[in-house]
Amino acid sequence: MTPTLPRPGDRLGRYTTEHVTELPEMQGWLVLLRHDLGARHAHVVRDDDNLAFGVTFPTVPQDSSGVAHILEHNVLMGSQRYPVADPFFAMLPRSLSTFMNALTASDWTTYPFSTRNQTDFFNLLSVYLDATFFPLLRRESFLQDGWRLEFSEPGDLSSPLKLQGVVYNEMKGAMATPSSVLWRAFGKALYPDLTYANNSGGAPADIPSLTYQALRDFHAAHYHPSNAYFYSYGRQNLADVLGAIESQVMQHFSAQERAVQIPDQPEFTAPRRAEVTYPGHDLDKGSQVTVGWKVGLSADPDLNLRWSVLSDVLLGNAAAPLTQPLIDSGLGSALSDLSGYRDSFREGAFAAGLKGLGLGQAEAVETLVLQTLGHLAETGLDPELIESSLHQFELSQREVSNAGMPYGLQVMFRMLGSWLQGGSPETALRLDSALEKLRADLAAGPVFEPMLRELLDSPHRVTLTLTPDPGELPKRRRPKPSCWSA
Repeated sequence: MTPTLPRPGDRLGRYTTEHVTELPEMQGWLVLLRHDLGARHAHVVRDDDNLAFGVTFPTVPQDSSGVAHILEHNVLMGSQRYPVADPFFAMLPRSLSTFMNALTASDWTTYPFSTRNQTDFFNLLSVYLDATFFPLLRRESFLQDGWRLEFSEPGDLSSPLKLQGVVYNEMKGAMATPSSVLWRAFGKALYPDLTYANNSGGAPADIPSLTYQALRDFHAAHYHPSNAYFYSYGRQNLADVLGAIESQVMQHFSAQERAVQIPDQPEFTAPRRAEVTYPGHDLDKGSQVTVGWKVGLSADPDLNLRWSVLSDVLLGNAAAPLTQPLIDSGLGSALSDLSGYRDSFREGAFAAGLKGLGLGQAEAVETLVLQTLGHLAETGLDPELIESSLHQFELSQREVSNAGMPYGLQVMFRMLGSWLQGGSPETALRLDSALEKLRADLAAGPVFEPMLRELLDSPHRVTLTLTPDPGELPKRRRPKPSCWSA
């Protein structure tokens, strides 16, 4: 039975319905709206009582002071309507929520929740809206969760000063792990002119450069309805959700020009190399080498699907045609932490390499990756491997499961990247047209081999080496992680 839905062009208060489409894969419908202030809203109508909501802001830090991450912590520490110290934690024992959190990524920050109770949904909605749009942003909160100086011996004014702060300590621990160091270095190496070159979580050495006023300014610039992407899901009345957002948020703002777009990364004229270290002592097997490329806009549904499939074909299992030669070479013990296709950047990235390496293996790994890809481009990929991967993608888009997080929020995260980068949320939820086009192109001739040749000809390539540095070990300690950051 088709639910009662608005039609394109219909007005719901100050919202205009832009697009309505059926989602047969999940037995639902997608309604896209835009508010007069510029806010976007995606509503998924589905017969599911596990109601979900999220508000997401594109956040593009211009340095590694951790402003986006520290702001995420601070907005959760009291707001105008809920001026208690930790309203989110106060809600935990009072709510029937099935998920509550907040996450900071490289170029966005999101605040999602889900619950099976309608009254609880609107209670949580009120807390989330007030926290994000009207936080108190107390100086004390900034000092607590950002950074501060305090005496190493409390009460002893003659003792040395030391840096403290929840995010500061959290990032000291995070940036001591090889995978985190490699990820941050990868963004900086492949996209040196964009926000991805910065550590959105905060580099411990740079966090003390953040001022309290800069935190407030970042909130004013980024946490505005004109820059907001709202999401709602489940068996609920869209008009009620929009009405709550209008009364609690929209009526208090005027339109603001968005100034947070991410441009294209200028192409390299030649491949580059980069080296980075992490605190470690295993000089024999503690290194990693990753060869990475920039491969095109993540919001392009056809390109995104094709790179996802190609990555799975090349690296999806131990016998995959790129994985097996890398492992069988004996250079390292496993694929590097960044191996595979990544669509979390505005322009996606493909990478492959090894970890468990000794020192000085960058050239050998780079040569092996390039030669293996070159061989595959010439001899071709096994059609059965391609068909198997396509079949898995077809199954995955039809799978409805609450494993990991509620399904309603899984849907949000599936569409978020494309949506924030100017693509259609629908294309991320409906792969049928892209799969049909890919199958037609495969029937007409080679598809993935030309992609490999183009990859090998691209000068926008980085060979990134990660090595342990025993000298860094005494400088960093792993703190207890925060509950409210990503």
